[in-house]
Amino acid sequence: MDEQIEKRRRIRVKLEGYIADVADGYFVYAGRVEDVSLSGLRLSELPIKFSVEGKRYTLVVSGGPNFDCYKLKVVPRWRRKDDIVLVAGFKVVEAPEEWRAFVRKVLMYS
Repeated sequence: MDEQIEKRRRIRVKLEGYIADVADGYFVYAGRVEDVSLSGLRLSELPIKFSVEGKRYTLVVSGGPNFDCYKLKVVPRWRRKDDIVLVAGFKVVEAPEEWRAFVRKVLMYS
């Protein structure tokens, strides 16, 4: 069987027009937000040198029609090389209520 089945606990929805800066305390890496769920998000266009370790990162998501900005604490869960950049999935471990409300709204209208 060639079908790939995603085993997700939470529904994810594609998000367009948002970027994210990921900081590890030494470096800041820029990426594009691909999709979000109540418990995580996926970033693309991260540089190859981005290290997916078990540590917490500070991630700032910004963009959209109102230029919203949200500061999150995340832990990387996986990464995949995509040509000359990375795609990585993150679990959100700390987020303001505004972020959770934003994600619920996006999920409701998708």
